[in-house]
Amino acid sequence: MANMKSTSERSAPVLIVGGGPVGISLAMELAWWNVESVLVNERPTTSLHPKGSTLNSRTMEHMRRMGLAPAIRKTGLPLDHPTDSIYVTRLAEFELGRLPMPTLREKISNPGPWGETLLTPEPIHRSNQFYFEAVMHAHAEAFEETDMRYAWRLSSFEDHGDYVSAQIEDVRTGRRETMHCDFLVGCDGGNSIVRRQLGISYGGRSSSGDRFYDGTMLSIYIRAPNILEVINMPVAWHYWTINPKGRVDFITLDGEGEYVLLAEVPPGVPIGDIDVSAIVQNAIGADIEFEVISVEEWLAGLALVVDNYQKGRVFLAGDAAHLFTPSGGFGFNTGIDDVSNLGWKLAAVLQDWAPIRLLDSYEVERKPIGIRNTAASGDYANKIG
Repeated sequence: MANMKSTSERSAPVLIVGGGPVGISLAMELAWWNVESVLVNERPTTSLHPKGSTLNSRTMEHMRRMGLAPAIRKTGLPLDHPTDSIYVTRLAEFELGRLPMPTLREKISNPGPWGETLLTPEPIHRSNQFYFEAVMHAHAEAFEETDMRYAWRLSSFEDHGDYVSAQIEDVRTGRRETMHCDFLVGCDGGNSIVRRQLGISYGGRSSSGDRFYDGTMLSIYIRAPNILEVINMPVAWHYWTINPKGRVDFITLDGEGEYVLLAEVPPGVPIGDIDVSAIVQNAIGADIEFEVISVEEWLAGLALVVDNYQKGRVFLAGDAAHLFTPSGGFGFNTGIDDVSNLGWKLAAVLQDWAPIRLLDSYEVERKPIGIRNTAASGDYANKIG
C-alpha cells in the first residue's frame, strides 16, 4: 500500500529554516520580543561533531541578555584550564612557541571596566558548538513562543508579496504541512535551500588548495583520556603541530580527554584512502590509546558573502549569508550578531511600532560586517598557511 502523506496548515509570524546556533538564537531573540516562530531543522538533533570553539564577547553578551550565559559557561573548558595557544613538533616532543592567555576564572574573576576584562562583563568563552548548541536548544524550547521542529525540512516556499507560504515535511513520517508566515529567514548553512531558491549567489574568495588552511581538510573528533601523561610541555588549549609528516590544528574540547584535530588532505588523495589514526598518532608523538569518534570533511580558505541578504519577505543569516575559514572564530559569532540585528526589526514591524522599510536596514548594516569579517578571517588563514 502506498504511503499516504497527510497535509495540514499552520501559520506563524516567522518561519526559521536551520537549527544551528544562528537559527536557535533568532528563535530566542524573537521570543524575547514576544514574537512566535516555527523553526525547522532537517537533522534530528543538534550537532554531534565538533565545529567552532569560541564564543566571542558580543555573543556572550547576547546570551547574557537571554539568561543563558551562566549555563553556557558550564560547557567547554573548565574554569582553571589553560587557554594558551602553542606551536609544537608533536605533543610528546618539543614546544616551539607559546601565546599565553588567561583562564576562564581569571577572565571573569573581576569583570567590568574596573577589572581584568576592561570592556565587558562577558569575556570570550572556549566551548565547542556541539556542546553549547544543545544548551541553547533546551533554553529556546522553554519559551512559549517557539516551536522547535527537528527532523523537519523545508521543501519549497513562495513569497506572495504580503506573506510567505512554505511547504515543510517531517523527515521521519513524511507528513507535510503548509506554513503561512509574515517572514521567512534562512539560517540553513552554506548549502542553504533558501539561498538557492532565491537565486542569490556568493561572491568573494574561494579555496585555492595550495597551502594549510586553504583546501580540503579533515575534522577528526577523538577521545584520549590518558593524553596528559605524554604531553611534554605545560598544558595548553590549542596546539599547532608541525613536523615533516604533516601539520595539524589540535584543539582541546573539554579538558577531560576530548579533542578535535583539523588536518589537511593532500591534493588528489581520496578521503577513503587517508589513515586517520596515523594522523592522530603523528600529532601526539607517543604510543597511547585513543578513540576516533567521528570524522568529517570540510573546505578551508573561503571568504564568501552573498550578493543580497534579503529578497522581499525572505532573509538570509549566518552561513547562508557568509562563509568563513574558522581562523579567528568569526563564523557563528557573526551569524548570531546578524539575527540580533534582524530579530528586533522583525518584532518592530510585526508589532506595528516601525514601518516595514526598517527591514531594508538589515542588509545595509550587516553586509559590510560580513565582508569585513570574512576578509579578516581570510587574512588570518593566510598567515597560518
